[in-house]
Amino acid sequence: MKNLTIYLLLLLFVTFTISCSSDNDIEPTIENLKNVTDCELPIKPSTAIAICVDGTDFALPDETIKFVTTFYSRNDNPTNTKFLWTIESGNMEVLNLENSIDGLIAKSIATIKFNSDYSGNGVIKGEAQNNTGSGSATHSIELESN
Repeated sequence: MKNLTIYLLLLLFVTFTISCSSDNDIEPTIENLKNVTDCELPIKPSTAIAICVDGTDFALPDETIKFVTTFYSRNDNPTNTKFLWTIESGNMEVLNLENSIDGLIAKSIATIKFNSDYSGNGVIKGEAQNNTGSGSATHSIELESN
């Protein structure tokens, strides 16, 4: 009977330990809530070329945020799409690009670093080009007030 009590307590302890969440769980932060990995690209039967750029409208110095551009070009394979991201204005830099294909849509996610002296008036430009067409779009990012 004594062994049974010990085993029950041990089982209860193990169950309790496993069921509790860890303090190391990833908590959402303001920064990762600003990340955007998709933008609405309405395509109708008459659409020949479509492009969009989306992301947060406000950023702080020293933030790193993801922005997205998607591109559609009728009669072309999206795997032929080449993306180019440029900083038109504002003290930012492109750290990383992740390109992918979703059906007939080509997508590029850019990780943008807002430098420590970022003071707003930022504009990023996403460009896409393939064998049958090209397009570009810009997105403005202002300085977020604390």
